[in-house]
Amino acid sequence: MTILCNLANINLAFGEKILFNDAKLTINKADRIGLIGLNGHGKSTLFNILSGKQTPDISTPPFIFDKNKDFTLFLIPQELDVKSFPELDINNFWISFYPDLYDTWKELKVVEEKLIENYEDESLLHKQTDLLEAFDQAGGWQIESSYQSYLGLFGLNNRETLPLDLSGGEQRKMALSIGLSAPHEFILWDEPTNHLDIETIETFEDELLGCQKTFMIISHDRYLLNHVTNRIVHIERGEINTFQGTYLTYLEHLEEKEKELAKNLSTLENKHRRELAWMRQGIKARGTRSKKRVEGFENIKKDIAHLKSRARKSVELDLSHSGRKTKILVQISDGEFGYNQDVLLKELNLIVAKKDKIALIGPNGAGKSTLLKIISGDLSLNKGNIKTPDEFKVIRFDQKRSELDESKTLFEAVGAGQDFVHLADGSRKHIMSYLENFLFHRNQINRPISTLSGGEKNRLQLAMFMSQSADLWIFDEPTNDLDIETIELLEAELKNYDAPVIIVGHDRAFLDNICKSTWLVHEKKIEVFEGGYSQVAPYLHALELEKANQSTRPKTEEKPKTVGGEKESSKKPSLKDQKRFEEVEQLISEVDDKIIALEEKLSAIDYSSEDAAQDAQDLQKEIQTFKNQSEKLMSEWEELAEKMN
Repeated sequence: MTILCNLANINLAFGEKILFNDAKLTINKADRIGLIGLNGHGKSTLFNILSGKQTPDISTPPFIFDKNKDFTLFLIPQELDVKSFPELDINNFWISFYPDLYDTWKELKVVEEKLIENYEDESLLHKQTDLLEAFDQAGGWQIESSYQSYLGLFGLNNRETLPLDLSGGEQRKMALSIGLSAPHEFILWDEPTNHLDIETIETFEDELLGCQKTFMIISHDRYLLNHVTNRIVHIERGEINTFQGTYLTYLEHLEEKEKELAKNLSTLENKHRRELAWMRQGIKARGTRSKKRVEGFENIKKDIAHLKSRARKSVELDLSHSGRKTKILVQISDGEFGYNQDVLLKELNLIVAKKDKIALIGPNGAGKSTLLKIISGDLSLNKGNIKTPDEFKVIRFDQKRSELDESKTLFEAVGAGQDFVHLADGSRKHIMSYLENFLFHRNQINRPISTLSGGEKNRLQLAMFMSQSADLWIFDEPTNDLDIETIELLEAELKNYDAPVIIVGHDRAFLDNICKSTWLVHEKKIEVFEGGYSQVAPYLHALELEKANQSTRPKTEEKPKTVGGEKESSKKPSLKDQKRFEEVEQLISEVDDKIIALEEKLSAIDYSSEDAAQDAQDLQKEIQTFKNQSEKLMSEWEELAEKMN
């Protein structure tokens, strides 16, 4: 096992908040690490330390960061900095992550603009040649080719669009393409699946499984963590704890740890009761050896406090419903909705009944948010009708956090200037205690919302909504930016909630654990299924196969471009392109041969053996990896073929 990097004596505090206390971490080549922990406990900070953006506190012994000679690191952040590079379209945005290549690109663009008017200027032509060669030597062409292939894989075809004009999901697809095409040994992914639809997430999972690189990923998606990782790293109380295996293995270990902690706590509390009774007997009854025993009693109290502090703290949630007795709360008949002549949703015949738990899934842009607005009364149907009870109240937990005024403090946002929060059941609770239920510290109460992390803002929005009651709760991507602990608590609350809930989400575990039915937006209609995501998954995969069989990858209509974006259709293909074209043809042939061989091996499995199911699963994963590789190569071949013509 080759060590890629080793960190030791990590100490970092911000005021009274200690993030790391003598923490350590070793990362080996081929590690596929899931990084988890409560929001605000140091996950992103660890990424910043690894990437050199954050320096730990000075300590004795000093901070150590030893790196293997092959160590190269690449970080994909939660949000792309699209505003700082307004001149870069989708085609060229990858280059913003490579400062040296970006400088060369800008210089080359200036030279190419000058050549438009002075196309015979020898000095400019020489300068252009030197810059192109420098770009090539730095690996620019190879990175760009790989990046373009991934854009095709994720369906980003409008490549002259500026990133500022893209949706959140489209920006994430661009980020995935940048990360997967990076030539670095170690890739850091910070919540890469936020705002993505399930189909894209599964494609991303396949790519991660197929790559040979080391990576660390911050994610709340438990299906993804269980599917792609071989190691879990948990940040808790200033420590970095490592567990070998998948996320499921980690959960099993955690369960055993909690049992052991509870057992130790029970033993200590029994001893504490006996010693407390002895302490109450009085000085004479305690005898001459009382001093040592009193000290022992004080130590027991400290040990109990320590064990209780190590117990997992959790968010306390309490959804309230209106208590309405109506069996059917929403009924849509022959509904249709669109903008102008463009029909977005049609043939809507849907019912939301009391106690329904509904998952709403479909590709980004298919109309999920529009349907929610129709149900909540924010939009009206163009055709058909919708029936709801009188004074029907819907509360929507919005992924865009539209309810938050970031200039306000937590006290102003939750308490509206009052010391007590009035709850839906008529009771009231002091704002300090109420916010502590959502894992906020007392010293945060007067801070502006703008200082909170993404997950803390989501928790705050939960706190604001939980004090209300509703006939129907709608959760639009509720797990974005939440830590796993909070997601599991929300999950448990929704499972036991005695009123209807509609959830739009990409978190497959969350949907599976809560929802009893699923609405799929497909071809402008809503198809209704019993069960959660797992029951619908086979149908979704069948649709993908049907789509793949009925259509070929569209050829790009764009003419070849230089790095600067100017057309050069009149130029002959370069020797480099010709060589790469031949290489790709050979690679496609080799990959297809491997797929055929593996499929023959799969068909020959003897399913009467004990290991047959696992062997088949392993082969299917390997076949899918090669198929994805073949698709990328075909995309690159088609682009090169355009240049050859």
